[in-house]
This record gives sequence, C-alpha cells and structure tokens, in this order.
Amino acid sequence: MILRRLTYVAALIAAAALHLAYGQYVTFYLLLFLLFLPILSLLLSLPAILSSRAELTGGADVLRGHPCEVRLRVRCSFFLPPDVYQVRIDRRNLFLERETTRVKVLIFGTKNGDENLMPDTDRLGTISYRIRSARAFDYLGLIAIPIKKSGAITMTVLPNTERPEPMPDLLRTSELIRKPKPLGFSEEHELRPYREGDAVNLIHWKLTEKMDAPIVREPQEMLRRKVIFSMDLYENYDAEQSVLEQLRCLSDLLMGDGIPFTVRYGLRTAQIEGEGDFDRFLKSLLSELIRSEKAEPVADGTDTLVYRIVPRKEVRL
Repeated sequence: MILRRLTYVAALIAAAALHLAYGQYVTFYLLLFLLFLPILSLLLSLPAILSSRAELTGGADVLRGHPCEVRLRVRCSFFLPPDVYQVRIDRRNLFLERETTRVKVLIFGTKNGDENLMPDTDRLGTISYRIRSARAFDYLGLIAIPIKKSGAITMTVLPNTERPEPMPDLLRTSELIRKPKPLGFSEEHELRPYREGDAVNLIHWKLTEKMDAPIVREPQEMLRRKVIFSMDLYENYDAEQSVLEQLRCLSDLLMGDGIPFTVRYGLRTAQIEGEGDFDRFLKSLLSELIRSEKAEPVADGTDTLVYRIVPRKEVRL
C-alpha cells in the first residue's frame, strides 16, 4: 500500500509540474482528475467496504504436536469486493509468553477469503488470537477504512501422555478393603449363604445345586486410600512439560477405573472426579504465565497415598 501511495504522489507532483510548465487546459484537467481520483475510488469502494467483515474461526483444543487450524476469514456481501484487506492480529501463548506477537495478514480482492494462521502446537499453553485491527482499502489502494471484526478466540495445547519411570502400581497400592456394595452390581463378588431378604437375582444357581443350599453372590466395592499427586511448578518449560505429561498418564490410569484423585500443584489444590475436571484443571494451569512454585508437603498415611511427580531424569533444572 505504501508503494501505491508513493506512486500516486509521484503522479500528482508530475501533473502539477506539467501544469506549471505549460499552463494548458489539458494539464489543468489532468491535475484536477488526479486530485479527485481517490475520492471517486472511495465512493465506488464504500458499498463493498461497509459490507465486509473479518473473523477468526477454529481454535479447538488439541494434544501437543497434533495438527490444528485457526483461520482468518474475510467476507463481503457486495458483488464487487474491496481491493485489499489488511488485518493485524495479536497472538500470545498465555503460558509461555509475556509479550504479544503481532501478525499482519493481507488478503487481496476476494469476496470470501481465508488465511491459515498455522498455530504452533509443539509447545503447551493456551494460545490467544485477537484481531487488533481490520481495514479494507479502496480500489486504488490509497485509503483504508475499518471494517467489522469478531472477538478473540483461544485454544489450549494439552499434554500428551508420558509413562513415569518406574510406573507406579496405583490401583494396587491404593486398595484398603472390600465391603458389601448396597443396591448395585459390581464385577467383584463374595459368595455366602442366602439370608432372608436377599434378592432372587443374586442367587448363584449352579453353586446352589451343587451345595444343596442357597448361595448368593454379594457385590463388593473397594475402599481405597485417597490418592494425591503432588507437583511443583517450574519456570523451566521442559520440566513443566515432563511433569504434566506424566500426570496425564496417571490420570488416564485412575480415570479408567473411575477412581477420583487430588492434585496439589504449587500452593493450590484441585479435586479430580472425572475427565471434565481434569481438563478444566489443565486449562486453568496452562492459561497462566509459567512460574516457579513449590508444592506444600503432604504426608503419606494409612488412608492417604501421596505420589510426587518430578521431571524425567534427562530434564535439567
């Protein structure tokens, strides 16, 4: 756009010099035409500019390293679109970056155009995209007018899974005792003689025939120790990634058996009872600037199992 403006100014100076040198009607009308040309161009461009809009789309959460799209789209409802769209976008990884990165995108002469902003998913964090300014130029490319724009969108790059070494057997070490499970079914059962009031569908018919006495299967449920994952926060990105990817692996292990757990990260605590809770915890952590913070110590006990997650050995702090 700067080149076009310089070209126009050069043409205007040349026309003015020509008129001063010769002073003819032709040179006067040429100078007058050049002076009014930007206004004419703007008037012709206004319907297209006023019907234009810039918006951001996409931004679904994604696992680290997986492909994802965030697209800038421009739309014009007039039959003849503006010459050029110029959109400036602020991009920032809220987990890693203090400063905002600004990106300028030019889209030329189209009613429906888009540009892939190519989000970087190799590093964890919540990435925010916001249209700082959106303008459309007249057909000469000399005058820019703001157009409608959408709000910000965010996407979170979530950790993959990484097995701790050695892998803890949390399912076994968290077990306490089994007890009868009222009003329900379970894969775990205990056989015992029939008692008055037992449901008929609990009777083990084959064993009853062999024992010549009613035998029932009593559903059992496991009482477990409270599982707590303790983790420090690190300003070292590699250490933070290592800790979170190990946590994801252990979370998948427990959630697969429907076992709730607690995460103590830094000075805060999160109770995880389902996949939704865990994803909310990760998004909350990854939307704040990375920092160093020691977790409060938690004692292992009879009814509490504490597992401390530390960075892998190859990560240097």
